[in-house]
Amino acid sequence: MNKKALVIGTLILVLVVVGTQITQKKEGLGSTTQETPRDIQEGTHQTNQYQKTEGAEIQKDTTTMEAEYQYRRQNITFLKLVSSENCMYTLDQGEIEELKSLNINGIRICPLYSVKEDGGLREDVPEKAIVGLIRKAHRAGFAVFLEPNVIRYGFLNLDNPKYVEDVYAVSLYWAKIAEEEEVEFFSPLNEPDVTFANSNLINQWIERSKSLKSVFSGNLVLKFADIGPEKIANVSGYDYIAFDIMWGDDKYQELREHMMIAVERGNKLKKQYNLKGFFLGEVGAERSRVDKVTQAEIFRTVLEETWGKVDGYCFLGWSNLEFKFRDNDEAKEVIKEWYSRS
Repeated sequence: MNKKALVIGTLILVLVVVGTQITQKKEGLGSTTQETPRDIQEGTHQTNQYQKTEGAEIQKDTTTMEAEYQYRRQNITFLKLVSSENCMYTLDQGEIEELKSLNINGIRICPLYSVKEDGGLREDVPEKAIVGLIRKAHRAGFAVFLEPNVIRYGFLNLDNPKYVEDVYAVSLYWAKIAEEEEVEFFSPLNEPDVTFANSNLINQWIERSKSLKSVFSGNLVLKFADIGPEKIANVSGYDYIAFDIMWGDDKYQELREHMMIAVERGNKLKKQYNLKGFFLGEVGAERSRVDKVTQAEIFRTVLEETWGKVDGYCFLGWSNLEFKFRDNDEAKEVIKEWYSRS
């Protein structure tokens, strides 16, 4: 074979190899799919990222999980938290520094679900995103308060007993993830007293969900809207009880009186059931109803009336949604100043 033929043959071979690689890359890009919300089959909760085994253990899919990060659960006895309304954290370096400037020791993260018109549950935020936030928070030194939140279609209460088991399946799944990720605080469901339609279902939920203590070894939290239902079932088995306080006007004396009632009831339950603590699970003021000055004064009033009488706080509105305070410098200064005290 002469030199000219050898050169031509080599060039042809190179072109074939390069062309094949380009084709493979194009095919790989074309097959990329975006994660979308998923429907949850009744009584089950299965995802791509974690796979269940017969022993109800979670096995990590190493092809989708980020590299293992060795984190050990913190022993937090006084909660100084803030919360986004729908996981609107980036937890990049800039946001982490902004959060740390408030003197917080943790953040609340909520896996979000909705009840569709046909009654099924739908996962609204991909699991991968939630687990990623948990790990970012832990790397930043923050404790995590994890709490699944089921939003009712049309904001209707769930009145079918089947939902106790359907929601429990979701909670059980996240309890296992919370344990795997060394989460500090786990609430099986945000505000069961407004999620379920009647006291019978609420109490069924309380009894059912306390069994998650056998799965999750961190602090198990029962969190109610406002000061909870009139009659609360036996809550032994939980570690903490929490009340969500939302206020929408400048009637500060009424707010002080309401906080006195909340503190008295929460501490009574804490003592009655020998719980580790009672804290304010969400403190918020909707900005469509109050201005920035009033929002800041609501925060200050709550803190003045309850400091030293509760075991922590979580201020709602690290977002740009209806309860937002992230753009309110005065409200942030109130949180920063009080959180520096303990």
